[in-house]
Amino acid sequence: MRPRKAGLPCLPLLWSFFLLTQAGLAQSPKTGAIDALLKPFVEAGHFSGVVLAVENGRLIYEKAFGLANAEFRIPNQVDTRIGIASITKSMSAVILICLIEERRIAAGDKLTKYTPDFPNGDKITIEMLARHRSGIPHRVMKPEEESLPHTSAEMVERIKKAALAFEPGAQSLYSSAGYTVLARAMELAAGTTYAQLLQEYVFAPASMTDSLDFDGEKIMECRAQDYLLDASGVINASLKDYSFLVGAGSVLSTARDVYRFGEAIMNGAFGESVRSSQVRDGIISSNGSTNGHRAFLKINVATKNGYVLLSNLNCGANDLILPNLEAILEGKERAKPSVPQPKIIPNPNKDLSEFAGQYQREGTGTTEISVRGDLLVSDAANKFYPIRPDCFFEYKYYGELCFVRDDSGRIKGMEWTGPGYKLTWVRQ
Repeated sequence: MRPRKAGLPCLPLLWSFFLLTQAGLAQSPKTGAIDALLKPFVEAGHFSGVVLAVENGRLIYEKAFGLANAEFRIPNQVDTRIGIASITKSMSAVILICLIEERRIAAGDKLTKYTPDFPNGDKITIEMLARHRSGIPHRVMKPEEESLPHTSAEMVERIKKAALAFEPGAQSLYSSAGYTVLARAMELAAGTTYAQLLQEYVFAPASMTDSLDFDGEKIMECRAQDYLLDASGVINASLKDYSFLVGAGSVLSTARDVYRFGEAIMNGAFGESVRSSQVRDGIISSNGSTNGHRAFLKINVATKNGYVLLSNLNCGANDLILPNLEAILEGKERAKPSVPQPKIIPNPNKDLSEFAGQYQREGTGTTEISVRGDLLVSDAANKFYPIRPDCFFEYKYYGELCFVRDDSGRIKGMEWTGPGYKLTWVRQ
């Protein structure tokens, strides 16, 4: 990791990058278009983070927006460290392929080889963990427990207690907990920590000098705080100790380092096996969302156009910016997105408790809708504001949530609609 001098602010990185010299950004007419895309969201206070864009292998855009620390009004810089959420899983996949090639672990190994007493571990293989086919649920702890530090070994003990969602190998279910079990298996196979595996197999080969695995007891310089958005503006996200997501969502990084990761895949720095597994239809793509941060990486191998967006404000602006950023880089026309202005009204629903309960969407597990004060919330974080009877607006995904009733008037499900998606959930 590149050392920083004590007491100095986080400053923009200056050394050469991609095909650049130290002279600065390459000139492109697309730079102004990206500025225009971001401007309304920045001015509305709906975007905070770093955007980096590359055209034909040349860096044409790199700017930071918003605040790394809202309480002290400390702005984000281009080398601010922001959580990259599930892009961490792509890094775990790189480590796994390297360990397999070194014959230190095998895709067909049963989990019992590394954790003998893991329930159904004789049916769960390393490959199932990596492909989200183990049956281990996505999350295994209450939100308030995720603020406490955990070792990977301690997390595996917690995960052991969770009931499998299905017979190992029978279905697919996205599972961060499964990747934490995978990270622990790799630690045991290699005889070292996950943080050291990252350094050896990912950070060093890709020249990622400003990335690290989360350690809540250490001072992580230039780290952005996590924020959410509600009707009043920017609010603090819940405090989390991201050790509970080791191997799944625990890495902090910068926009440049994340792009270096993508370039290392594209250029074969991790080996051909990694390249062939990570490049799909000519595209390198990875993304993640956890608590108050979002992260996106995409590179078109043929055109060498790509971008990184890291945001420490988890709201729907990110989902409107991304497809338009990509369209700009690829020279495609798109309608200019606008900041939503929902008409929030006094609550027309007599009893909010009738909406409370668990709702399930196929292949994604469940979400919990509950009442907090005079608002509905999901999973104790996302707030819903009434816009008409049975319908609510939320800022995290710029979504409208409308509850569906059966013939007797009872709530039977909900439809969650937003930019580019419409999801149907069934009440349990």
